[in-house]
Amino acid sequence: MKAKGKLAASALCLVAAVGLMAACAPQGSDATQGAEKTPPITADDLGRIGNNIGYADDGGTYLENYAEYAEKLKYADKVAENAENNEPAQYTDQFGFTTQPVPSDPKGWNVGYLDADNRGCLSCHESIEDVVMSLPTKHNVYAMGYPTQLTVANCLGCHRNAGFGNTQLVETLHGIHNGNAKFSGMNGSCDSCHYIDDSSTFNLWDYAKYDLYKGITNVKADDAKLGLSFDQDTVSENDQLFFESLNNEPSEWRTETDPAVADSWVLAIGGDVANPLEMTVSELKERFGTKSFVQKQGCIENATANAWIYQAELTGVSMKDIIDYVKPADGTTNIEVTSEDGYNMVAPSFTSVNVEDCLLVTEINGQPLPASQGYPVTLAVPRNSAASYIKAIMTIDFVNDPAFEDEGGVGTPLDPHTGMMQGKPNSAILNYPDGVVLDGQAGKELTIEGFADAYDEPIAKVEYSLDHGKTWTTLETPDNDPTRWTYWRMTYTPAEAGAYLLKVRTTSTQPDGSERVSSRDTNFLFNVK
Repeated sequence: MKAKGKLAASALCLVAAVGLMAACAPQGSDATQGAEKTPPITADDLGRIGNNIGYADDGGTYLENYAEYAEKLKYADKVAENAENNEPAQYTDQFGFTTQPVPSDPKGWNVGYLDADNRGCLSCHESIEDVVMSLPTKHNVYAMGYPTQLTVANCLGCHRNAGFGNTQLVETLHGIHNGNAKFSGMNGSCDSCHYIDDSSTFNLWDYAKYDLYKGITNVKADDAKLGLSFDQDTVSENDQLFFESLNNEPSEWRTETDPAVADSWVLAIGGDVANPLEMTVSELKERFGTKSFVQKQGCIENATANAWIYQAELTGVSMKDIIDYVKPADGTTNIEVTSEDGYNMVAPSFTSVNVEDCLLVTEINGQPLPASQGYPVTLAVPRNSAASYIKAIMTIDFVNDPAFEDEGGVGTPLDPHTGMMQGKPNSAILNYPDGVVLDGQAGKELTIEGFADAYDEPIAKVEYSLDHGKTWTTLETPDNDPTRWTYWRMTYTPAEAGAYLLKVRTTSTQPDGSERVSSRDTNFLFNVK
């Protein structure tokens, strides 16, 4: 349709140009004398299309040719053919799952009318991670440990309209796409990324699409009969740990955990202290010993339905033992930590690190600290975000900074569209990607697993809906420990094949006892075959 529209416009311009030339030519000139008149513009010249049902070749109005409808127009055939011609696309994602982001529907509405297969980030890009690595300028690399698709919501964490000291997403994305030859070649338009609602507001398609799709099976809470449970002890495998790269050149990143590195890596701990020290990582472990704690690590930018989070057993030297030895001066406010790549943007408060379970991590789950997690030593601050999980550290300085403000809680970026904290609280599905195709699952019990977390706030409850949020089933989470994530499991038996939409709504308890509800519901589409 877009190509035909361009052709039609070209035809109009050509006809208009010819008309203007004729109008400007002097009457009776050689240019017009004896020439045949230009034939009138016909429907075909304009590029208009139609099937001529009810419009006979020999003329007549639609009403006069009423009998042709019964002969040529068959509704059932049209609907069936359109649905067949507009079956949504499937692909295999990076984790090996067959994925169909757009649900099938009996009329082919989602593809034929919404053009849903050609809208949203992943209709063009392999993944958001691939987008980041394909940028013409430097951007740190991120990788999800669980088979949860990274979405544009996480991009908004840093590059959001409210500002975070970074270039805003609305500026960069419009600049990159508009006029881009590849985007234009794919017939890209505003609709590729946006849904324009009845009030002419531009919404992100990847947010709005779930409420626009046809063909989703709605199941009331009483009929769904969900089985719900949770624990706070489940730990991630080492190959499920998300990571953000260091800032130095990729050629300088370590890919192995060579013990010789720990034997030679010198960590300098000083600043305003009585007993500064310099020791290798191996010497620190021998001098102070190690302790182990199960802790979660969640990125401060982790937005609704994303999974930049894990929980693992961390082993390392306790910062409390280090502090007792170096004896920081009275009035110490925070520590300044510098990584081997020069990163030192985050300065954890003294009170947050002067605890037994704040660790200089050297092992995860009983194995040497993975190279992607900052081998040979990384700082992990509990009851905080992974912004304080500083990798490959080389120096720690205790300081008294009058300008330092301990906010006394984890403040996440604001969702630019809701004005609420983004990802606090949050939930995501961890064992399947959004849009997963589940063959042979109709009539069989399905287990969906996920997490709920709110950094330093305990989770109060998690709610689940299979009818677009009309009815909910609630999982209460009493005596919740905010130092650990809440790992939940949901069992459900889909009665028949089709597309289903699971909405998850998470609530945490604020320090004053009031509830904090997630800024958005987590949406998870799954296709049962």
